[in-house]
Amino acid sequence: MSGETVLRATGIAKSYAGVRALDGVSLDLRAGEVHAIVGENGAGKSTLIKILTGATTPDAGAIEVRGAHVARLDPQTARALGIAAIYQQPTLFPHLTVAENLALGLERRRWYQPIDWQERRTRARALLARIRAHIDPDQPASELSMAAQQLVEIARALGTDARVVIMDEPTAALPQDDVERLLEVVRQLRRDGVGVVYISHRLDEVFALADRVTVLRDGRLVATREAASVDRSELIRMMVGRDVQAVFSHERGTPGDAVLRLDRVSCEASGITDVSLTVRAGEIVGLAGLVGAGRTELAQALFEVLPRDEEDWKLISSLLGERESLRLEAKRTEQPKQQSMFISWLRRE
Repeated sequence: MSGETVLRATGIAKSYAGVRALDGVSLDLRAGEVHAIVGENGAGKSTLIKILTGATTPDAGAIEVRGAHVARLDPQTARALGIAAIYQQPTLFPHLTVAENLALGLERRRWYQPIDWQERRTRARALLARIRAHIDPDQPASELSMAAQQLVEIARALGTDARVVIMDEPTAALPQDDVERLLEVVRQLRRDGVGVVYISHRLDEVFALADRVTVLRDGRLVATREAASVDRSELIRMMVGRDVQAVFSHERGTPGDAVLRLDRVSCEASGITDVSLTVRAGEIVGLAGLVGAGRTELAQALFEVLPRDEEDWKLISSLLGERESLRLEAKRTEQPKQQSMFISWLRRE
């Protein structure tokens, strides 16, 4: 890659209450490059992104944008310098249209000036066309799929003339078809000369997109390598600090009696039909499937967020008395902003 360096961070350090989140991390991004950042949870990726977008001030280090030192970077300055971020959960206003969401932060008018709705729609169509997104500017954001919302976020970033786009786990909640569509948009950004910082736990995406990859571990920089020069096993070893065999070792336990049994559970409201499973004491049972397969709906039926057909529902607990409370915990939903979290939900038998 021979593009101009559009962003450089040198010796970035950040601590929280004595905990070193970042310790001397350096990173550079070139125009027309996809630079992936990988690492385990807690490696420092999110903290680094907050610093690069001006949301957090580093304790030490320097930041340059297109060769110019930035003494203090805040969100407004970052936007003015052409830095935009796209997160795992889109930040669109659900009750506004696509055109109205794109107008936020882009239009500069005084309160008494009338809105030119035709101009607003025309600009929205032009921005969406740049990323080949076939989305109606008049459609409410609440009616868009997660993938379409991500595309609107990218279009909004381009509307600010962003030359640095930071993407933090943008495909985490997307089915495979939408993932491929989003990856093609990232490739188009690269062809247009935009520098892209791409954070993902999905290593297949990293190898499919990245020109270079930076590995963080425990807040420190492990290495920055050309993506073509490193294989999957080596990348994982750099991320976790041990061999792949040790990473995926599995110790099998001896499950106990059933503590939860679903016997042909149905939920007409969500389309769940005849789902059966058993969870035993000391056992982890995973629910797999694409977005829309019914995993979230099953969990919502379990916690009575969605109605369920009670005649098909059985809760069996050998750990608690028959009439005592059964403590259930749900940590996260696919759309935490809209559905929040359910912590320590108590159900009475």
